[in-house]
Amino acid sequence: MRLLLTFVVAAFGVCAMAQESRLPAVAANPFGSAVEEGRALFQMHCSYCHGARGEGGRGADLTTGVYRQGSTDAILFATVRNGIPGTEMPAVRATDEEVWKMVAFVRRIGDTSVREKAPGDPTAGKAVYEGKGACGTCHAVGREGGSLGPELSDVGRRRSLKYLEESIVSPDADVAIRYRTIELVTRAGQSVTGIRLNEDDLSIQMRDRKDDLRSFLKDDLREIRRNRPSLMPGYGKILSRKELDDVVAYLNSLRGEQ
Repeated sequence: MRLLLTFVVAAFGVCAMAQESRLPAVAANPFGSAVEEGRALFQMHCSYCHGARGEGGRGADLTTGVYRQGSTDAILFATVRNGIPGTEMPAVRATDEEVWKMVAFVRRIGDTSVREKAPGDPTAGKAVYEGKGACGTCHAVGREGGSLGPELSDVGRRRSLKYLEESIVSPDADVAIRYRTIELVTRAGQSVTGIRLNEDDLSIQMRDRKDDLRSFLKDDLREIRRNRPSLMPGYGKILSRKELDDVVAYLNSLRGEQ
């Protein structure tokens, strides 16, 4: 056992030294203010996996400000520059200057929600969320709510005020792949709409509008209509300006503490 522990400690030491050997000579970001240039570079090199706003998808969500490998600018630089061995994260094909600028952009989107101050009333917003908006039908906060839409327990830490409002007013503007609507039409002419969960050559599983799990054999289907609009209605004409501000304030207050 002692020999095994010695081996494990030594292995961690080698990993740490390997990580340090890839760190840049400069610890602080020399291009920390080049956020807009970093944004353009991020769109080119990173958005395919991490989303246009860093909201995640195939890759990790970068809007939280918390990274498995990136506690400092130098480590984040090394992660982007060298990739993460054993994962789908490749080394980026860019100059060191461009990598630093991408780091500046990632840092900015990671702390946006912390710096913003919502103008509405979170308490009033929670009442609208639970009542008039009936948002809990599809969204969960903590252990309460549905699963047709994204889980919102820490959405205030992950999303900007602008993004939150846009998601309420125009939900079709940015729909994560796993929440895009699919419509199935059976050979009998029945139409079923919901969220696709799993699919193979023979069958497809979905969660319908009632939050019920459904499974269909493809031989029983006439048509599969993909990438339909979001199931969520736009609330721009449903909520008043004050109600909208209050709901945004409530969502902004959700930091994963429930």
